[in-house]
Amino acid sequence: MQKRGFTFIGFLLLVGALAAVFWAVTYGPVYIENFEVKNIVRETSNMCYREPNDEKVKDFFMNRMRSTFMIDVMERGQMQHVFKFDVDREELRIERTEIPLAVNIWFTYRRTVTLPLVGGEREVVFVDHAAQDLTPVKW
Repeated sequence: MQKRGFTFIGFLLLVGALAAVFWAVTYGPVYIENFEVKNIVRETSNMCYREPNDEKVKDFFMNRMRSTFMIDVMERGQMQHVFKFDVDREELRIERTEIPLAVNIWFTYRRTVTLPLVGGEREVVFVDHAAQDLTPVKW
């Protein structure tokens, strides 16, 4: 029996593996950072259980985002602290309901991704949501 060599299926598997590596290199860091943002949104929704003031909740959210996503950049000879991506306080939407007593939090932000080899840029929009039941615990 003779060896078949490199087949069409082998070619498709190679193209699929290369596409997966390209996607991971291009979009992977953005999705990993989104995982961190989701955790911060979840922490913020948990904070709503003990904090009824939405402005203080937004302050907590912005402080957590600053501590996680601030980087140092040299601009005009001075070191500046900037976010890795645009973070707008007004993009954090907090909605509280009375019946049932709960809170829903949405945070929407955009990330621009530069495509390697191909050139150009793509914009990825993330909408992270967290819900929290605020009914008091009865022991």
